[in-house]
Amino acid sequence: MRKLHLMKIRYSERVITDFPVIFSGDSFVGEGTVRNVSVPGCAIVSNRAVEPGTYLEMKVLMPDSGPSLSVELAKIRWRRGRRFGVEFIRMPGADQVRLGRLIKRHRGLKVATRLHHARMLHFR
Repeated sequence: MRKLHLMKIRYSERVITDFPVIFSGDSFVGEGTVRNVSVPGCAIVSNRAVEPGTYLEMKVLMPDSGPSLSVELAKIRWRRGRRFGVEFIRMPGADQVRLGRLIKRHRGLKVATRLHHARMLHFR
C-alpha cells in the first residue's frame, strides 16, 4: 500500500532572524533565539527541553528601540532536537502591528535586493 505525504502550504512569509527570546510555561522558564518569524508563529532554538502541545508566554527582543515583543499565549507545535516551532495565539495589537511591519519591511528589502541583482546581471 502506498503512503501519501501531505504538504502544508505556508500562507505567510517567514523572515530569517536572530532575536533573543525568553519564554515560560506553567513550571519552567527558558531562553533561546528566534531563527525565523512569520505572522502566525516562529521557530526557536534553545537548550531548554520543551514538548509539543505546551503553552508558553514569550518576550522577544526586537531590533528596533521599542520594548520586547510580547506574545501572551503561544503553543509549541513541533520539536526537532533543540529547534521547535511556536504558533502565536494571543498577542497585543501594538505588537501584532510591529511584527507585521517587520515582515513587510523585510519583504521590501528582499524585492529591492532581487531588483538590484537583476540589474547587475543585465548590465554586465
